[in-house]
Amino acid sequence: MKVAIASRIHPASVGGLAAYQRELASGLQSFCRINGHFLSVQHLQTDKDSSVDSLKWPATELMPQTTWQRQRSLVSRLASRGPLLRFADTLSRMMNHHDTWKSSIADVDVLHFVGTGWDIIGYPLWREAREAGVPFTVWPAVHPQSWGDDAFDVRLYQKADAVFCQSEHERVHLAARGVPVDKLIRCGLPPMCPTNGDGFALRSRLEIADRPTALFLGRRDSGKGYPALLDAWPLVMRQCPEAVLLLAGPGDPDETRLSRISPDSIRDLGCPSEQEKADAYAACDVFCLPSAHESFGIVYVEAWSYGKPVICGTAPASRELVEDDVTGVWADQQPQQLAASLLRLLTNPEHRHRVGLAGLRHQLLHYTTANMVSCHLKAWQISSLN
Repeated sequence: MKVAIASRIHPASVGGLAAYQRELASGLQSFCRINGHFLSVQHLQTDKDSSVDSLKWPATELMPQTTWQRQRSLVSRLASRGPLLRFADTLSRMMNHHDTWKSSIADVDVLHFVGTGWDIIGYPLWREAREAGVPFTVWPAVHPQSWGDDAFDVRLYQKADAVFCQSEHERVHLAARGVPVDKLIRCGLPPMCPTNGDGFALRSRLEIADRPTALFLGRRDSGKGYPALLDAWPLVMRQCPEAVLLLAGPGDPDETRLSRISPDSIRDLGCPSEQEKADAYAACDVFCLPSAHESFGIVYVEAWSYGKPVICGTAPASRELVEDDVTGVWADQQPQQLAASLLRLLTNPEHRHRVGLAGLRHQLLHYTTANMVSCHLKAWQISSLN
């Protein structure tokens, strides 16, 4: 048994889609002794980047980044026009109809694509799977009404043998967009962070001792609720002046908003390494990501794996994942309401401990690598775990 995991995103890259590819490959190998390989667009590896060497499976590059960019430019001109979708699909397949692509999946039993229609390479990969007579499945990580549900995306999902959805909200949404219900399979994700986070070491380095601490980890934009959190933090400080806010993730730090907050109550971790993320999960008392858009919310699952209560936003997938006042707290992006949610947990150690343990139990029951692998095997009509 051999599986090919294909994506525009190289598995050695930073980010959720790359982490999912690595975790799935590792789980297939560990639980089922299933091997395979990765297929992707060229990885722009730096001299200090050893991530490729640490992959469980070998990785093959389908094309250089520059070639992909040229193809996407050409195809997008057609795909952006509804009546021309079929021609965009055909153009993408014609540009990649060569022996390299055929040989990449010549000996596999399943071709699993991680991406959307707009990633372009899904269409020629589907064609190669059809010609080879192997199942073609898709993990799109859709953000409903924001990403991955355009007509050109849906056209690809309709061709696939199965499409994995990270939430019931995503599954219902794609069905409404025209993907056959029997192709849509709900599958959650396990934590993908290191398990050896050292919260004590991070607190010591940041000189925050045992002060109540909240962690934000995500893109620093309005979709993730970053500006709203910065607006709420001065309100938190009025009632809990010793609290500390840890900030981590890419994007504009927003110096204007930060200037309104006491520097002693902020610790900025920048874009942390995987180990630093784990240390931050271990160090915080509360995890807060008040997102308006999520396909799933892997960071909540990772925070639960460290026994931490979480605060989620209004994203339907997040509210499906987090049970209000049981495994976490629901909030919106209104500063006063968000501050009240933070204070409920930061000022009540017994309550946050109870909520954090409930989250940990929920994660261990529902969101594990074994569960994720079993779901994929079922979709691929392969026998259960060994």
